[in-house]
Amino acid sequence: MDKRWLALALVCAACSSPDPPPEPYDAGIIIGGCKLAYLGDASAEPIMDVIALGPEGEIQTPTDGSDVSLIFPPQGGRVVFAGVRATNIDPCAVRLAGSLRDPVSKQVRLDNRTINLEPTDDGYGRSAPTDLSAFANIPACPNQWADDDLFDKPYELTVSLTDRDGKKITKVMTVTPRCNEPGREAECLCMCAGEYVLGMQCDPTVDGGVDPDADAGADASDPDASGGPP
Repeated sequence: MDKRWLALALVCAACSSPDPPPEPYDAGIIIGGCKLAYLGDASAEPIMDVIALGPEGEIQTPTDGSDVSLIFPPQGGRVVFAGVRATNIDPCAVRLAGSLRDPVSKQVRLDNRTINLEPTDDGYGRSAPTDLSAFANIPACPNQWADDDLFDKPYELTVSLTDRDGKKITKVMTVTPRCNEPGREAECLCMCAGEYVLGMQCDPTVDGGVDPDADAGADASDPDASGGPP
């Protein structure tokens, strides 16, 4: 056989090698090229449960009247990590929105983000429990917006999910935020208090969280004083 034809045959043989195995699900890299299968029944109305991260990172399912935890996030401050568990919806590039509303002042704090839902064995998809960016990071504290303490009081939590086809579901419930993250309770009680002043130094080693010797006008750029999403 001519050497040129032999070389061509070897190239074609290499082209016919089997496809590599699919990569594991990773919500962080497939937002743009998501190929996850449709969840549930495309002709049915979407079904959604709200989930939230608890004080030790566990998944909770809040309902009307439930507690939710005020958690220290990478960006500082305190947030409510609100996510979803849903079916009958396209899991790719869904828009997740979460908000807290003060029933007294009517002010709202919210967070919106686009995520892929992590498929589970029961036909549902969810905010990936190990990925904080798969949850709405609703900024709650430092408290510069509510008329009262942001803990141990009722607030309105709204979570909505919208897929690429415009299919949408929303749940609204009354929840009670709690400063119950182990080792961070005192600092949370300080910065989430109704009388908190921006720049006040919250000392986690002091009962109540407020350092009586600290200057209330201290550096407001403290990393624990922000409340936006990561």
